Amino acid sequence: MSVFRPSIARTVGTVLDRTLFNKTVPVAAARVLDVKNIAKYVKTLQNSRDIIGLERLKPTVLDPDSTFARKGGKCILLKPDVKPEGNFSIGLEAIEGF
Repeated sequence: MSVFRPSIARTVGTVLDRTLFNKTVPVAAARVLDVKNIAKYVKTLQNSRDIIGLERLKPTVLDPDSTFARKGGKCILLKPDVKPEGNFSIGLEAIEGF
């Protein structure tokens, strides 16, 4: 079962409970230091299958740190099973930019 599927509604009612379709999933994000090379890093992470791949969700988001965000900094969202400790399988050439 996927962590992204909505829970099954067991009660029958007249009003659709929209909270059943909201889910918070903690994911790690890789901060990109050199924004010019973000496409290269996204491609590398896609090839290693470490990037999050969902419809309607862009894999890149603005950096949550306001100092980096003002400079145009972005983060790449990783799959939920990738831990923030850095145990993902990308090559060393990509790690230099994170």
